Amino acid sequence: MPAAAQVSACHADAASHLRAEVVDHRQVAESTWRIRLDCPPVATAAVPGQFAMLRIPDRHDPLLARPLAVYDTFAGQDGPRFVDFIYLVHGRFTTALVGVRPGDSLTLWGPLGNGFQPVAEDHLLLVAGGIGQTALLALAREGLGLARYGSPARAARRLQRVTFCWGARHAGMFAALEDFRAAGCDVHLATLDGSAGTRGTVVDLLDERFAAGGVEASTTLACCGPEPMMAAVSRWAAGRGLRCDVSLETPMACGVGICFTCVARIRDAHGDWDYRRTCVEGPVFDSRDVVW
Repeated sequence: MPAAAQVSACHADAASHLRAEVVDHRQVAESTWRIRLDCPPVATAAVPGQFAMLRIPDRHDPLLARPLAVYDTFAGQDGPRFVDFIYLVHGRFTTALVGVRPGDSLTLWGPLGNGFQPVAEDHLLLVAGGIGQTALLALAREGLGLARYGSPARAARRLQRVTFCWGARHAGMFAALEDFRAAGCDVHLATLDGSAGTRGTVVDLLDERFAAGGVEASTTLACCGPEPMMAAVSRWAAGRGLRCDVSLETPMACGVGICFTCVARIRDAHGDWDYRRTCVEGPVFDSRDVVW
């Protein structure tokens, strides 16, 4: 069933609003940081592709929380406990967030949104642009049988393989790349300046990687990154008859569907379109339903 035709769960109804202690915070690439929070409720409930709204307590600039994709979760002695986020320093919130130290706390609300569904095909092709990898690692780890997510833990079949194609401006922008390799992904890179992998965009990489033998019909794509890049990947997948789910990065203000600032044009089952809230009906949509 197309994503727009599904009845979306409002995860805000079950989300936790709490303070969580920072247990680790470090730079992992150029202008890119990884922060780990001690947050069992979010670590227990989150599924791949969901996000949380984060805010620095007792700070009024910026006043509103900001959305960050749940990168991955980790267990403590008593079950899921820690949740990681990776962010690019860009704007007032992330600039201020760099100054947060282990032992400090953040306010967060989550997990929110409708994430990726468990993959039913044999081959999962992950495609990221810029900081878009943050929405994809958990889906790869789930598909490769390394982790289970959600409460209760959702069922997911073991995939035959996961390929990860990632495009960035230059090699210094690839953050925590070893996580995808350690998970067992077949990793391929593209950079605009040619400093790593294929010289060009991630779509150039897809063309190069799958030019000879093509891509199997039993492949589904999951994609996240800048909107023009996701639109191009959507066209690439459609031209080969492949399903492509995209995680939209529409700017959000509330994260719970109240303010309607994050709307995207999404087609319905009849081919018409209407505005859908990325924070509630998304952020993950079937790319065929998105009016780019």
